[in-house]
Amino acid sequence: MIDALTDILQSIRMTGSVFSRAALAEPWGVESGTMNSGVFHAVVDGQAWVRLAKGGEAVRLDRGDIAFMPFGTNHLMMGAPDSKTRPIADLTTVDARGMGHLVVEGDGNHTSLICGSVHFDQVGAHPVFSMLPPLIVVRDRDGRLAGVVDTIIGLIAAEVDEGAPGSETVVARLTDALVVLMLRDFITRLEPGEGGWLGGLRDPGLALALGHIHRRPEHKWSVSELAAHAGMSRSAFFSKFRTLVGETPAEYLTRWRVHVGSHLLRNEDHSVAAAARKVGYASEAAFSNAFTRMTGVRPGAYRRSA
Repeated sequence: MIDALTDILQSIRMTGSVFSRAALAEPWGVESGTMNSGVFHAVVDGQAWVRLAKGGEAVRLDRGDIAFMPFGTNHLMMGAPDSKTRPIADLTTVDARGMGHLVVEGDGNHTSLICGSVHFDQVGAHPVFSMLPPLIVVRDRDGRLAGVVDTIIGLIAAEVDEGAPGSETVVARLTDALVVLMLRDFITRLEPGEGGWLGGLRDPGLALALGHIHRRPEHKWSVSELAAHAGMSRSAFFSKFRTLVGETPAEYLTRWRVHVGSHLLRNEDHSVAAAARKVGYASEAAFSNAFTRMTGVRPGAYRRSA
C-alpha cells in the first residue's frame, strides 16, 4: 500500500493558498457558495460546525480539525448546528495585501479559522478525484495527527497575521503540505469496501498492481501480467480490480496515462507526440483520442493553454 499511496500523493499537482482569516463570535453562520477550487477551513481556536448546503448532518469541528471540500462544493460553516447563515461575501473585507478578513462580533463563544483554497491540476484526468467525497473532515482521532497538523496550522496563522516579506510563498508551501496530510489521512483510514479503489489499496495484491501501473505507464500491461504481480489468478484479479476500482485494468491504465501525459504537456513542455510515446501510445492520434475523452480538451489545445 505504501508505494502505491506514495505514487498517488506525489502525482497530485496543486497550488494552495490562504484567502481568509476568520474571527467569529456566536451567533454566526456563513454560506460559501460554489467555488471553482478546493477549499478548506482549519480551526485555530474554538469550535465550528460544517455541513453541505444541499443537506446532510452538521459535523462539529474542534481545535486542530479541518473541513476539506476538494471540489469547492457549496457548504455552511456555523457557530452552532442550527445557526442562520449569510453569504460569506457579505461579511468579508479585503486588506491591502489581498487577504480576506471574516469578522463576526457576538456575545457568545469565540472561534478562529484559517480558510484556504487549493487548485488541482487536471482533476478530471486524475483517478483519485473520482473517489473523493464532497466533504472530508480531518480530525485527530488517535493522536497521530495532533502535533503535525496543529504545528502547520499555527505556522500558517502566524505567517498570515504577520505578513512578513515572503509570507505568501511560505503559506503556499505549508498549505500544500497540509493538503497532502489531509488526503493521506483520509485514504489510510479507509477500509476495504469504502472509498472505491482507494480503500482497495489495503489489499496488498491490488496495491502492488496499481504501483506497477503508476511507475511504468508506458508498459503494455496485460491482465495476466498484473495478476502475476498481485499473486492472484487472472480471473480473481480482474474481478477484484473491477469491483474495487470501478473500472477494468485497461480503463484505469488509460486514465493514468492521460494524467501523466497532461503533466508532461503542462509542466515539461513535451510535444503531443513526445508525450504520447512516453506514456505508451504507438500513435499521437490514439493518445489524442484518449486524452480528449478523459478531459474534454484536445491535448494540443491543453498544451497551448498551459
